[in-house]
Amino acid sequence: METKTLKAGDLQKLPIMKPGLVLDFFAHCGQAGLQPIQVLIELDDFIEMLEAIGDFKLNRRALLAYSTPRVGLIAPPVQVQGKAYYVFPDNFDRMGLILTLRQAYNLPLTAIRELVDRFPRENYELLMELKLKISDVLDLAKMLKDGYGLGDLVMAKASDVLLMDLLSSSAALSAATEPGDTLQKLQEKLLLTRLDEMKAWVRSGRWQKFLRNESAQDLKDLATRKIHHKRIVAKERAKRARRQAA
Repeated sequence: METKTLKAGDLQKLPIMKPGLVLDFFAHCGQAGLQPIQVLIELDDFIEMLEAIGDFKLNRRALLAYSTPRVGLIAPPVQVQGKAYYVFPDNFDRMGLILTLRQAYNLPLTAIRELVDRFPRENYELLMELKLKISDVLDLAKMLKDGYGLGDLVMAKASDVLLMDLLSSSAALSAATEPGDTLQKLQEKLLLTRLDEMKAWVRSGRWQKFLRNESAQDLKDLATRKIHHKRIVAKERAKRARRQAA
């Protein structure tokens, strides 16, 4: 979700929303095809959203530590009339990625900084849904520094899988003992041949059968997000009821 980068003074003028209203508002923008805007969420509500949607556990002190000059992984909260607010979706998406890398992948802050500064925002969910192994994440951190991207990692992993099927250990060893780049040329020939076979396989429609299980899981994930959304709304309504009763 792309939003414009605003200056500090302009951030203070953004509308302030509660969690339940935020999700409803952005869902409406998506359905209506409208360009989403940025909104402010109070610090405690921001923590509540992180826990409800991403199951991330952290307190106020831990959250604020990520924006200190020493760590500097996320922009400091916006101050409005003495209260601290975070920008949604920008701060929320970035913080979700940071906490995934920290709590799920157990990466050090240096590796996290390399990833969040270079990783494409439109692909955040790939990491947040843990679809990459820790070895892939570490490889990606190194690759991004050298100008490679996520597509290069996907292609490399796909090539490795194909070669496991196409190239036997004995054939690879034999080619490796030959002078020059015999092994590399053999790998390229096998991959290009298999790619032609894959084109015919995809066009035949057979690949659709192998995607049904993954599609079903995607639907389950979507249902889970809706449940989390309902939890946030329920908490917000309970708070309002308590305030009205008081």
